[in-house]
Amino acid sequence: MSKLPSLMMLITLFLAPPLMAEDAMREVKTANPFILLHPESQQAAASDYYAAVEKNVFNGAIPLKYAQLAALSASVAMKCVYCIPAHATFARASGATEEEIKTAVAIAADVALNSSMLYGSQFDMDTFMKMFE
Repeated sequence: MSKLPSLMMLITLFLAPPLMAEDAMREVKTANPFILLHPESQQAAASDYYAAVEKNVFNGAIPLKYAQLAALSASVAMKCVYCIPAHATFARASGATEEEIKTAVAIAADVALNSSMLYGSQFDMDTFMKMFE
């Protein structure tokens, strides 16, 4: 049998019902099947990494709801078909409203638009940086 997590396991872990208690959601996230995606020689380090992210990022200086909205916005920017539904679900479970979720998506879209316009136009970096002095 493959060591990789089954599709049902991933769906259960990442698309869990948004009505779960916050503590239960955090517990499910911590049971991370992604560790098995790493080479065996790196799985212990990957486990430590994911535990540190859970402890210090998603339970760190930014309240969980806002951390999940930031993760959703980053997921949209990355166009990650896995992360978008996961972080949207986690954001809802953390108390985010649909309006907040739409706003996080709109922020990602705005950053992508402006980045494309600046990069595509080869806007001068020195001129750009002077705008923020």
